[in-house]
Amino acid sequence: MSDSPNLSRADRRARVLSERREARRRSTGSAVRARERRHARLRAAGFALVTTVVLGAGIYLAAGDLVGQRETASTANAIPVRLSMAGFTPSDIRVPAGRTVSIELWTTDTAPHLQGGVHTLISDELGIREELSAAGVTGESRRIVQLTTPSIPGSYDVYCDTCCGGKASPSMHGRLVGEA
Repeated sequence: MSDSPNLSRADRRARVLSERREARRRSTGSAVRARERRHARLRAAGFALVTTVVLGAGIYLAAGDLVGQRETASTANAIPVRLSMAGFTPSDIRVPAGRTVSIELWTTDTAPHLQGGVHTLISDELGIREELSAAGVTGESRRIVQLTTPSIPGSYDVYCDTCCGGKASPSMHGRLVGEA
C-alpha cells in the first residue's frame, strides 16, 4: 500500500474491498474443498458398507446348504427328510414298523417354485397327507410330523403332488419302509 497516497479515497476503499473479497474467496475455497473431501469419504464409506451387506447376504444365500445343519434334524430322534424339486432325500425313509416316529420335513425351495407354496408328503395307502410351506427368509422351512407306522413291515409309496409333475413324476416319489 505504498502507493495509497496517490489514490483517491474511493479507489483505496475499492482496493481494500477487493483484497478482502480475494482473501474470503481463498479461505472459502479451502473450506469448500475440505467439505468436498469429507463428503467423498462419506460416500466411499457408505458404498463400502452397502457393498459389504449385499455381498454378505449373497454369500449367505448362495452357500445356504453349508450354513447350519441342514442335513440333520433339529430335534433329537427325528428323521430328517428333505423335500425338493428333485424329490425326497433320502428316497427310502426307513422307520421301525408299528411305532410312532418323528419325521422332520425340510426344504430350501421358495414359493415361486411350488404350486400353492407348499411341498406335500402323501401316502394314499397309509392315509398320510402332510404339507410343508416354502422356504422363508431364513432360506429354509422345517416342520416335524408324528407318524404311526404300519404294524406290518413293508414298503409304502409316498409322493409330492404339488410340483414338478406331481404324482405322475417319477422323481417326486419315495418310499416309507417299515422295518421289523
